[in-house]
Amino acid sequence: MKKFSVIFPCTIVFIMFLVALFFFVNRNEEKNKVKINDFEITFDQEVDSSDMQLIVKAPETCVIGEMVTIDVTASNCDTYEWLVIPETVDYRTIMNGQETLFTSRTPGTYIFIIAGTRDGTLLPLKNITIIVERSIAPLIIIDNTFTIKVKNWLPANASPEILEKLAKSFERVASVGHKEVADLVKITALSNRGILGAQLEEYKPFLIAFSNHLKTNYAEATIDKHIELWFNLAAVLREIK
Repeated sequence: MKKFSVIFPCTIVFIMFLVALFFFVNRNEEKNKVKINDFEITFDQEVDSSDMQLIVKAPETCVIGEMVTIDVTASNCDTYEWLVIPETVDYRTIMNGQETLFTSRTPGTYIFIIAGTRDGTLLPLKNITIIVERSIAPLIIIDNTFTIKVKNWLPANASPEILEKLAKSFERVASVGHKEVADLVKITALSNRGILGAQLEEYKPFLIAFSNHLKTNYAEATIDKHIELWFNLAAVLREIK
């Protein structure tokens, strides 16, 4: 009887210990899992937010055709991954994942989910929402230096249809993911010639002037800077039309 009275309490204590251990492990496993739709990311380490931060700067709204920048350059991560919901091709990640250029052709709500890692540790995910609205009034063209240049390069009676096709051409080529400037320029030239067709001679001054602009101002520029210029030119062409 004495033996039973000693073993029974010990057994109860041991069972309670196992139950507590189970809940502790299970809780930590749940804390270290992040699920987005059908995707689940598991990481092993707790994150010290005082030492590692993922900082996102972005506008809350924009209008169709407006280019905005989502900026995480203030973060101290080693790598970045981006996910956009719903899926769209209207964005381009540059600066080794530290910036994303976004311009939408349709209204709606877009959620950008950014993941950052530091020393192999996944930081808490950040998400921002950008609402793309229809422009209530026609966009007012701001005659900055580049816009004035583009206006002067184009024919005085430039066709709105041609300008839209050229804008799409620059956007499409910039979105492909070229790694070399030479490839970007070559494919753009071929695309533009195909679009202009019989009107190539009329728009040749525009093409030559833009080529000279690249040689003068972008001789040492990176592929990311060229891609940013491509998107800016597309936006200006749409404003002018």
